[in-house]
Amino acid sequence: MIGSLCVLISVIMIGCGTLQAVKVSLTGYNPAFSKDYGAYKGKPVYLMNFDNQANDTSIWYYYSPDKKFSYAGDGAIHNYFWFAFQRGFTKLGIVVSSMDHPDYMAPAMWVTLLSITDASYQVRVTVQKKGATEFTDTYTIQEPPLPEKDRTPAALEQRAYRMTNRLVETVIADPRFRKVITEP
Repeated sequence: MIGSLCVLISVIMIGCGTLQAVKVSLTGYNPAFSKDYGAYKGKPVYLMNFDNQANDTSIWYYYSPDKKFSYAGDGAIHNYFWFAFQRGFTKLGIVVSSMDHPDYMAPAMWVTLLSITDASYQVRVTVQKKGATEFTDTYTIQEPPLPEKDRTPAALEQRAYRMTNRLVETVIADPRFRKVITEP
């Protein structure tokens, strides 16, 4: 009910011209990392659910803090982030399993979306091994606002992909995360 109301409000605002839509699709996201993360190559991860607990999103959209732009992909916001992590991990050579094809011996990882805007992503990452939680941490990625003249849907789309990439890279660059994934 609340999600439907948010979608209706978003549609009304877009129709009135006060909210511009920015498309963020998985086909547009191309993971690229600033360092070599060879320690992950060949390591398994069971990528479980991504849960959207962000009060500043709807199921389908996230927004700019000034509510001038809405961001949507090809499905729910949490699915966009699940597939972004899957693509990034696969690019690193991580063997990713999922609920459709699980590897019960792999470290099980899930992500909770805590806050998602076009200025900041905040997520909690949890990893379990053999049924016990081995790792939990919160990661925040922030971007300064673009000058008003540069805030076009195309520029904001590319910025969203860079932020997604920074989020994935921030997680994999964390030595504690790397240890829990790469060590038995």
